[in-house]
Amino acid sequence: MVSLPPDIWADLYFDGAWNSISRDVRQTAPVTITRGLSAESASVAEPTSCECVLDSRNHRYAPRNPRSLLRGKIGRNTPFRVGYEAGSPWAEFDGGLTYNSLFVNDAAALDLTGDFDLRLDLALEDWSESQMLALRYIPGGTNELWALEILDGVLTFLWSPDGTFASRITQTATAAVTAYNGQRLALRVTLDKDNGAGRYELRFYTGRTVDDTEWHLLGAPVTGTSTTTGFSGSAYMEFGGGFSFNATPAGGVLNRMRGRAYAFQLRDGIGGTVKVNMSTRAAAAGGTTFVDSTGLTWSRGGDAVLTNRHIRMTGEVPAWPPTRDLSGNDTFVEINPSGVMRRMDAGNKPQDSALLRYIKANQPVECWPLTDGEQSRSGKSLVGGKPMTQINTAADTPGNFGKGTLAEWIEPVIQILPDVTGSIQGECPVTAGTAAMWSVDFFMRGGGNESAGVFEIYDAGAGSDTDNQAQFRLIFDGNSDLLTLTLDMVGESSSSSSLVMAATSVAIYDENPHHVRVTMDPQASSTLWYVYADGQLIGSGTIASIAVKAARIMRLGWGYLTVSGQNMTERGFGYFTLWDGTGPSAANMYDALMGFTGEGAGDRIERLADEAGYVASSAGDSALQEPMGIQGRKKLLELLNEANQTDFGYLLEARDRNELIHRGHSTLWNQPPALTLDFSAGLISAPFKPVDDDKLTENDVSVKREYGAVPARQVLEDGALSVQDFPDGVGRYDNEYTYSLATDGQAGHVASMRLHLGTYNGVRYARITLDLANPRVHQMIDDILRVDCGDLLRLTNLPEDHGPDDVDVLVQGYTEEAGPDAWTITFNCVPAQPWTALVLGSTAYGRLDTGGCVLAEDLTETEQGVDVTTAGTRRWVDSATYPSEFPFDIRIGEEVMRVTACTGTTASQSFTVTRGINGVQLTHSTGADVRLATPAYLGL
Repeated sequence: MVSLPPDIWADLYFDGAWNSISRDVRQTAPVTITRGLSAESASVAEPTSCECVLDSRNHRYAPRNPRSLLRGKIGRNTPFRVGYEAGSPWAEFDGGLTYNSLFVNDAAALDLTGDFDLRLDLALEDWSESQMLALRYIPGGTNELWALEILDGVLTFLWSPDGTFASRITQTATAAVTAYNGQRLALRVTLDKDNGAGRYELRFYTGRTVDDTEWHLLGAPVTGTSTTTGFSGSAYMEFGGGFSFNATPAGGVLNRMRGRAYAFQLRDGIGGTVKVNMSTRAAAAGGTTFVDSTGLTWSRGGDAVLTNRHIRMTGEVPAWPPTRDLSGNDTFVEINPSGVMRRMDAGNKPQDSALLRYIKANQPVECWPLTDGEQSRSGKSLVGGKPMTQINTAADTPGNFGKGTLAEWIEPVIQILPDVTGSIQGECPVTAGTAAMWSVDFFMRGGGNESAGVFEIYDAGAGSDTDNQAQFRLIFDGNSDLLTLTLDMVGESSSSSSLVMAATSVAIYDENPHHVRVTMDPQASSTLWYVYADGQLIGSGTIASIAVKAARIMRLGWGYLTVSGQNMTERGFGYFTLWDGTGPSAANMYDALMGFTGEGAGDRIERLADEAGYVASSAGDSALQEPMGIQGRKKLLELLNEANQTDFGYLLEARDRNELIHRGHSTLWNQPPALTLDFSAGLISAPFKPVDDDKLTENDVSVKREYGAVPARQVLEDGALSVQDFPDGVGRYDNEYTYSLATDGQAGHVASMRLHLGTYNGVRYARITLDLANPRVHQMIDDILRVDCGDLLRLTNLPEDHGPDDVDVLVQGYTEEAGPDAWTITFNCVPAQPWTALVLGSTAYGRLDTGGCVLAEDLTETEQGVDVTTAGTRRWVDSATYPSEFPFDIRIGEEVMRVTACTGTTASQSFTVTRGINGVQLTHSTGADVRLATPAYLGL
């Protein structure tokens, strides 16, 4: 039996560093950690939480006690982390320019005669950071053999057929690695030195382990113009960083690997003979050398360490409640650290609009949102500058603050009424940045057919004969759909006026929100100018002989150019913003105005977190992220969860850092098991109760796009879980949802996905408990502690009354408890079978069902010839035409059969089968349903 309690450690962050408090964690009380979704039906993860008792008999954890050694060092939301020292070690590298690696000296096994197949199991602290990963490369001579690097998230492989720099070849993947910070992945690089067409072919992959059988191709294959040759030499081989080589292909200095290394595999030939097979499981924590399964000795180099110190939770301690026993002699503190989501969800203030958030995050030189209250008569500066004030405006006809509209998802702005004359003006700070280049943005809506007035920008000139002031006038003419820019150069005794631009068909005078930008880029004796509307350039040129100065005055005037009797509506104006040359692009500003519609779900999560001062990273194919709809004015955590739900993913706090991670839906499909649990081997603890009820059933689903049209509806009309009454179905289970979606067309896809998940016809295993103190379970501790939300567990050899098949589940969340009496982890799970997606060309997931097939005869328990009739639109493949597509497995009732041959090319066909693949052989009646044993679905 494993000794209890396990080896628990804990740290607090103060004095600028992590400090151990392990000796004060009470061994008589359990440490409990809860993470992810708390139940099957939950859709939003709660903050990760921990329960822990600290010994405080010396009043160490009483921050208000003046005699406490930690007084002034700890308090509300002090960072905290906790974990175990358990299982096998891994190699940990600090990155930077300091040398750290695992290395093996030259050996015959390192020389390859066939094609190249390299596989690494690793976790990088930041997958977008450029760093060395693995190499066999000594600069100079003939030992510059190969190196694998990651440059700005893109894998780069370089090699030399003869070991010299002159012959070196460099190729990069056509797609970046998309993983969250700290995520553990397997990477694979294969080099087919002669693909049969006189060329080499390089491929990059990702997977879960170095022994995966289903790898995910990263981008497209990279093909050379000729063949290449093998690698041989006398160089040592390194994992993590080069002792004598750390450079980019362009020659720049490259950091060594920053992260964790678990396994290294090198094969002679693609999928061929394993020449090197290193796993740090063969090492000892704190050791310096170990021998891998191929007999090679690996050594720890530089600052690398071998450790098994797992971080199970990182969070913040919100309170330090002092507690004592009745005698008053025993004092302790029961702390409840929580993840950063707890703080994100505090309060009830709605989130600023996407536009306001984006402007704040990019730190403008000046900005007047004009979102002040209805009683205001001036506009407050967003950056603390002078207010924008109304001038030349009749007392009874001012601009109406708080009543103007740009869009439903943006704060109310100033409203300008028809046939009312007035103006509002603000003075900008003059900076060195704006003297070099400046851009002015503003946003508007409305105007009808009549002119909306004029917007003026004055530069910092003195207005004297020796220092003229440049005055730009942007004139709105809705009647002609015209936007005109003029320039007046004003001195004391003279002035000049010129037309800079007259843009037609600008389409900004309607009831939709619009963006206008004016940019001036002074040169030595001239100025480059640009005007944008809705993020697109509508005019540009050069103002000769004039170097415009920094922008100093902005003025909006209205009603001066109106024509009585024209069709005109009230207008809204807001967010007058000044940038220097470092400001965001016009396209990005327009995207912000439109709530970043079309932005990928993971990209939105990362941007929202960054704007709020948090760190978030996403895993999953960026091309497969669900495009988001308009970002509304909601609380930060609500917006983050909204993006995660649209992507059908998981949003969590990282276990080992105070960050958010998003696991996109593309990472959930077709997973290999993270853990296989054999029930017959006593690996699963009580309670173990499968559930077969209607809790998750949805067979009539409507999904509406927020700010969109009518809902899309998907209904299951036929089948066991259809809306038909029993016995033909289960009756109607209808639900309606609102999602943030970029297009109305997505609503149908989301409704189909919800219907698909809500009509899974199988037993559910909602809770799976493992006793980590059980020696049989403890042998799997490395794999168990790796399991995270979204991973797949496979249950095998279940009791007969559970059915004959293995069961796959996805982990939604978990609770683990480590104490003097027990060490357990309980996974909250949902069925994984619906997450099997069609993959073209895949042997495991590349086959579609017929759409409807039945037995054409009664079948005995042993009969191996099976006649079927297909009612669907596609028959089964026949073995004469498609011999490479055999065998495949079908299911009839509870029995799985393996089809080894098929004859017939019409709806009536005959199978040759091997019976009882899943251990069940039964009789079957004519008309019984015939399906693929493992169906694949079209992914979201």
